[in-house]
Amino acid sequence: MATDERALPLCVDLDGTLIRSDVLWECLVALLKHNPASLLLVPWWLLTGGRSRLKRELAKRASLNTGNLPYNQELLEFLRTEREQGRRIVLVTAADEQLAGRIADGIGIFDEVHGSKDGTNLKGRKKAEFLRAEFGDRRFEYVGDSLSDAHVWKLAGAAYVVGNGAAAKRAAAVTTVRRHFPGTKSSAARWLGALRIHHWSKNVLLFVPLLLAHKWGLRPFMMTALGVLFFGLCSSGVYILNDLLDLHSDRAHPWKNTRPFASGELSIPSGLLAFVVLEGLALGLGATILNGKFAAALVLYLVATTAYSVRLKKVVLLDVFVLSSFYTLRIWAGSLITATPLSHWLLGFSLFLFLSLSMAKRYSELLHASELTASGNSGRGYRACDRELLMAIGTASTFSAIVILSLYVHSTDVVALYRRPGLLLLMCPLLLYWACRIWLKAQRGELNEDPVTLAMSDKVSYFVGALGLAIIYFSSPIH
Repeated sequence: MATDERALPLCVDLDGTLIRSDVLWECLVALLKHNPASLLLVPWWLLTGGRSRLKRELAKRASLNTGNLPYNQELLEFLRTEREQGRRIVLVTAADEQLAGRIADGIGIFDEVHGSKDGTNLKGRKKAEFLRAEFGDRRFEYVGDSLSDAHVWKLAGAAYVVGNGAAAKRAAAVTTVRRHFPGTKSSAARWLGALRIHHWSKNVLLFVPLLLAHKWGLRPFMMTALGVLFFGLCSSGVYILNDLLDLHSDRAHPWKNTRPFASGELSIPSGLLAFVVLEGLALGLGATILNGKFAAALVLYLVATTAYSVRLKKVVLLDVFVLSSFYTLRIWAGSLITATPLSHWLLGFSLFLFLSLSMAKRYSELLHASELTASGNSGRGYRACDRELLMAIGTASTFSAIVILSLYVHSTDVVALYRRPGLLLLMCPLLLYWACRIWLKAQRGELNEDPVTLAMSDKVSYFVGALGLAIIYFSSPIH
């Protein structure tokens, strides 16, 4: 670049350019998690002060952690190089000016910061007018990402474009494009990751009531299969909402920082829209195609998981009890589809077994994120020293579940369902082996996912499952 070109100040946009996100939406989801009642004031702020006041009020209340925003590292390195070579770098953004100032202070390369304030939303034409008054026509260069930045590029000496080709073409039509920084693409693979399709495997628990009641008809099977689909849609929406609420803690996590929303690969507005669509489909189809009781179970799951994401996951021990109840809730939802009664044996067994697996999951998280728990930045209320207690509770819960299973085998309920119920006792050591193996993997630091999800891709789990089905078959179920 020639000396006279570098002498021009380089003005940089923030949202979608310097960061792969939008601080307005970042503030909104932060308030949704920490102070959702304040969002009721959003219409009032818009009516009384427009978008400028809305941004100021959100910025004041959100307590946004500007240090872990998803910065565009390629652009940031370029700006640092320009600054080191003596160029004047200016942050010019439609974000609230005070919040933009905090972000600029953390980066430490900007000579000036200009943002929305005093009723002026510094975007599009207003940003172009501001830069013309500040520097003059063609007396600055501008880094932007959106089509609204075309108003600024018309007045700029040159353009630097972040993102898609449409913005680059728009900039090239009105000025010289010196460099194009490719943006992130919302690929189908990243959306599948956000939807957690692999976690739909947990929904096979809806078939448990049919299996244990020996209902082998095509109609109940198909109805339950639809229930699995609708529960999957609901749970995917919940996973997206949970990721949005956990944006800032995920960015500080050893492996969760690569999640699509935390990394900025998927936008917050698209996530909120996907949540609404998925929940609408799940509840609407569940109520109309299946029945209202199943839809009510989905509503309960949605409310409970949202409460878990917002508050309960930070309450020590209670979080694990609530997490384990989601598995039992799936079994209960499956029973509602076909009006299959649940025995107290099954409920007791599932509560203890899934409590053990949830403890294993939390134990593994503490093992992998000991530095975060020590600094209080894990999003949980645990300390690293709590691992031993979680293991003790978890293994005790495993044995409690096995005891309940052994008592069930000796109960009168089994006689009505099996001709040779004594063989079912073989299920006890089989399940005990499987659960203890899960805990062994957790203790070794090899449990990097949900235990139930792990079972769906684990050869040993499939072998144990096949043996379990063989035991049930040779116990001669009464049809």
